[in-house]
Amino acid sequence: MKTSVVMQRDLLGMTVRQDSKTEMFNANDMHKIGNEHRKIHGMSEKQLASYFDLDSTTELINAICLEDNLKLEDVKQSKRGKNGGTWVHPVLFVDMAMWYSPKLKAKIIKWVIDGLLSARNESGDSFKQMNKHLTKNFPKEFENPMSYMQAANQVANACKVGTGKDKWQRANEYQLKLRDKIQENVCLLADVTPNAGTCINKAISKAITYLRGLNNEMD
Repeated sequence: MKTSVVMQRDLLGMTVRQDSKTEMFNANDMHKIGNEHRKIHGMSEKQLASYFDLDSTTELINAICLEDNLKLEDVKQSKRGKNGGTWVHPVLFVDMAMWYSPKLKAKIIKWVIDGLLSARNESGDSFKQMNKHLTKNFPKEFENPMSYMQAANQVANACKVGTGKDKWQRANEYQLKLRDKIQENVCLLADVTPNAGTCINKAISKAITYLRGLNNEMD
């Protein structure tokens, strides 16, 4: 199950916000990156409104709606408040990058299709499963609700995501995969370890070893 979280993702050293549930990107963030790219390469700035005034943009929006059976607000929408601005469908986001500079297109495509979102959603689901197994196998240790926070912090420390409520929103793909693997291991080890501390420590150790080996195989 996907939970809607506004991810803060790094793109070319700048931040782009993306909704983990709808997968829509903040066009205002792309606007800043696009103009910064143009500035570096000696090109004049563009206005965001000009992109949406293009006939080709309108045609693309209509095509996305038709192809994926989406409503207009699923492709382009405006929001107010903390995460306000214009939000766009990933295909429209890539087209925007091309509009700012053809040189950006390849970088944006690779960036858009990476595994960050899937890793975030998977790690969120496995977190719920971990808590269920900790409750079932170590009921006395988890009579106090603070115990769940301590377990979550132990996982976060192992993933080196820092502190704060938005720490997982700032996490990179490796950190999210490590979190998911640790929590998956806790579920598997809970039945065969004497206490929660041992269970989580072993889960962390095995997860780090597993991902390190996986990365070595891919190199």
